[in-house]
Amino acid sequence: MKRITVMILTLVIVSVFALAGCGSKDNKVADGVNKMLNTTDQLSKAIDSGDQAKVKEVGPKLEDQWSTFEDDVKKDNKASYEKIEKYLDPTIAGSEASTLDKTALSTLNNQLTKALKELDSKTK
Repeated sequence: MKRITVMILTLVIVSVFALAGCGSKDNKVADGVNKMLNTTDQLSKAIDSGDQAKVKEVGPKLEDQWSTFEDDVKKDNKASYEKIEKYLDPTIAGSEASTLDKTALSTLNNQLTKALKELDSKTK
């Protein structure tokens, strides 16, 4: 009887840790997406106002934010990962360009924002 009790307690403890780990990964992705959406919003405002210095400051932050959770997205949601990657690199490159192409960068940023919102809806 004691063995069964110990076995059941062990299974409960393992299950609790496993479930806690799953939730933290989802939270990590959700938090990362929210940070990136905040940054794409800041970038959009800087593009609209033509503030190239702000664009150059804000755009590269996207890569740092993405790197904190991209492996989880790649593993769990390959389609969203590919869509975000498709727009992320050109958006960052456009933000670092010597001259600001407002139309192109705005379009890329909007597509990236859309891809992030799709991922956000999948994490809820």
